[in-house]
Formats: sequence, structure tokens, C-alpha cells
Amino acid sequence: MEKRVHKLTFYHPVVEKIAACFEKAYLVGGFVRDRLLRVPKESVDIDITTPDDLSKVKNCVSRALNLSSFTFEKEKTVVTFIGNDFRIDISNLYGKTVKEDLLKRDFTINAIAVDISELFLPFNDDVLLIDPFGGFEDLQKGLIRPVAATSITDDPVRIVRGVRLKVLLDFEYHSSFLEQSRANSEKLEESAVERIKEELIKILKTGRSAEAFRDLDYLDAFVRIFPELSDLEKIPPSGLHQYNLKEHTFRTVEFLENYCFEKKEEILLEFSEEIGEEELKLVALYHDVGKPLTVKEKDGKLTFYNHDRVGAEIAKKAFIRLGLGKRAVNLGFKVIRHHLRPFFLYNLFKKEQLSNRAIYRFFRDTEPYSFHTLFHSVADWMATSTEMEKGVDEFIDFIHFLLRFYRERLKDLKPLLSGREIMEIKGFDKPNRCVGVIKKKMLELQAIGRIKTIEDAINFVRGYSCENPDKGRLDCNS
Repeated sequence: MEKRVHKLTFYHPVVEKIAACFEKAYLVGGFVRDRLLRVPKESVDIDITTPDDLSKVKNCVSRALNLSSFTFEKEKTVVTFIGNDFRIDISNLYGKTVKEDLLKRDFTINAIAVDISELFLPFNDDVLLIDPFGGFEDLQKGLIRPVAATSITDDPVRIVRGVRLKVLLDFEYHSSFLEQSRANSEKLEESAVERIKEELIKILKTGRSAEAFRDLDYLDAFVRIFPELSDLEKIPPSGLHQYNLKEHTFRTVEFLENYCFEKKEEILLEFSEEIGEEELKLVALYHDVGKPLTVKEKDGKLTFYNHDRVGAEIAKKAFIRLGLGKRAVNLGFKVIRHHLRPFFLYNLFKKEQLSNRAIYRFFRDTEPYSFHTLFHSVADWMATSTEMEKGVDEFIDFIHFLLRFYRERLKDLKPLLSGREIMEIKGFDKPNRCVGVIKKKMLELQAIGRIKTIEDAINFVRGYSCENPDKGRLDCNS
């Protein structure tokens, strides 16, 4: 039975501009899927497949849009044009016919084509959906179903893509997807990391990353992508922790997505704009990765001494392996290395033993990711137990106390003396390590109120000895 929809469903002014560049061409993939689902998008990705000569098409489209293109090799050659609110990928058909092309695609919902020429015929209002595998029905049912019995065997990265589409579209998995995915999950270990990363980044942008991670775990794909996390479930509940380590980890990501990001301004106040979402979700996933390597039993209790240090190094290598970029690597390392610090400070605060010096050193050591560390700590706190989840407001109040210290003492903190002035006071004829040490110590004493004036700063510098740094403490108020 023919399936026809109104041609305006697929209308886009850019498609109209370039339609004459093709003798035969088809809209395919996500563009067709999203238009049928009426998914609103500010920027669209338009996939076109054609039997025409790609070089001729490229030149014609370039003239029509007044844009240059770039070419890359995926499973085949793809010519790409990028405008302000669109991206067009043009490639040749897989095989000789459009049906052969659709057979090679991943899921039935992405294996629907529309003949571009039909969109601009003057006397018809609708167009034929070329849908040999029932993708339109699967869209209506909300199913992720592979096109063929070998779809995932042919490309195991489709496991990750299927999970992404499921959480993005709020669909369900067809049984054939589950079966093929479990049977081929090991092959992800041999797949190109760059392609997996591309799908992961898209998952992290969905707002349902935790659900996706749980699904990947159910499909035996999670540890193929994140091998460093393979031993999480071996760590049972202990101490304050109500859940095993894997469950705690997933719940940390869930609270980050479903609570923290929704209340970002309430948690971090005016400093919330510092926080991005995608990188912190991966930090949450890796924040306790060091525990399985540091676990010991002492007096019937489990300990994980230095798991923050060990975990930071593991996460750094993992983020590099995943190709996440320098900023993500540095952020991940620093937040994981210091993720316990907010809890230590809170315990001191509760005992009325928290010093200004300890607060200052937290912000100094975690810079420039102090706010990220505090933000992560809220999700980590809530994921520990239901009791701690209920008491999160008190912990957030403590974070506000720390932020007030930062706002009042650190935000605009500048050294009272420059490096050159320190050199003159100490009689140094050129910069050296000691100048940096003195400047760092002087800033700390300014922040905690021990140095308040330039005269205080001069007296401190005169009395400070890099060889005997304790002596400077006596001279600072002299």
C-alpha cells in the first residue's frame, strides 16, 4: 500500500534552491524521520543521496548556495555544505537503486526516502514515501528496529546510535535490536573511537544520558566503551553508601541531569554560568573509578584511601583515549582529584572547625574548576543514600556559604605587591622561584585577612624566607 504525505512536510528553502542540480536525488535519513515526527529544529541536517556525478553536483550546489564545500570519507564519499542554519550531506547511492541504498542503512526509521523532484511538481500536493522496510509504521509505534538481520554486525557503532535515538525520541527497542546488540557488543572494542565519541557527545546533549548509560550496560556495551569502569559493580554498599558503586555512579549522573542542571542557578547562584553540561556528566561517570583499585578492608569496613588521586589519573587517560579535548581532560582530572574536598570542608563546618585558610586553599587548588567541583558534589551527595538525598538542602546552604566567601574575598582578589616590587624588597636582580612562592603566600594571607594593607604586605615580604617559610608567619604582622 502506498504511503503518501503532504509535500510541505519536507519543504526547505535550501532544498528548493539546489533541486535543479540533480537529475535524480532523494532525501533520506534523519531529515525525513524528523520531518515525519514534526521535530522542531533551529538547524537542520539534510541528507541527500543520488546516482548523479558527485563532482558536477558539488559545483552546481556550490554556485546555487554561494558556499564552498568539504569532502570526507565515511562509508562512502560525502560532500558537505554548511550554512547558518543547515548542513547538507550529499553522497552517491549504496548500490544501484534507492531500495539497495535503504537496505544498507541502520534502522527502519532512517530508511525512508523521498524523491526530491516530487516536491516541486506543480500539480500534486503529496509525495510518495519510499519505505520498503516499514519505517513509517515503526515511527508511529515508536520502535528502534534494525533494517536487516546484519545491520549491527555490519556496524557495531549502531548499538550506541540506537541507544541515542531511543532516548532522544523517547522510543522503545524492537526485540531484534536487543538481540543483535548483545550478540555484537564485543565488536565495539574494535570500532573507531572517533565514531563512538561522536555518538557519545550526542547522547550527553539529550538530557537522558543516565538512561542511555543504563541501556548500554543492559546491552553489555557499557564496559566496551568505558573499560576503565568494568569493576564498579564489584564494590558493595559500605559506610554511608546505600548502593553498590555502579548504581551510585549511575545515580550521580541521574541527579546531575534531573536535579542539579534544573536547579543550576539555585545551587551556584551567579556563578552558574561557568558550568557546561556534557563534560560534567562524564566526570560524574568516572568520579569513583579509583575505588576498585584502592579498596581495602579495615576493622570490618571498606576503605578507599587515595581513590581520588588514583581515579584522576585513570580518568585523564580515559578522556584522552576518548579524544575529548584538552579542556575536558583538565576539567575531569581536577574535579575528580578534588571531588572529596567539599565533603571534608562540610564536616569541618558542622564541627565548627572550618578555617578561612581551608576554604581559600580549596578554591586555590581547584581553580579554574572550583564551581564545577562544588556542583558535582551535590549530585554525588544525593546519590549516596536516600537519607542524604533528603538532606541536600542543608548541603546546598553550605555551598552558598563557600560561594559567599569566594564572592567577598576571592572574586576580585589581587596581590597588593607586584612581582617586581617583591624583587626590589628582597634585593633579587632577576625573577626566580621564590618570587612566585612569596606572591602565592601573600595572596593567601590577604584572603584570610592576615594582610590588609600594603605596609602589611611589605613587612611580610621582608620577613619571609623561602628556605624557612614558617618564619614569614611571624613577620607578617611586625
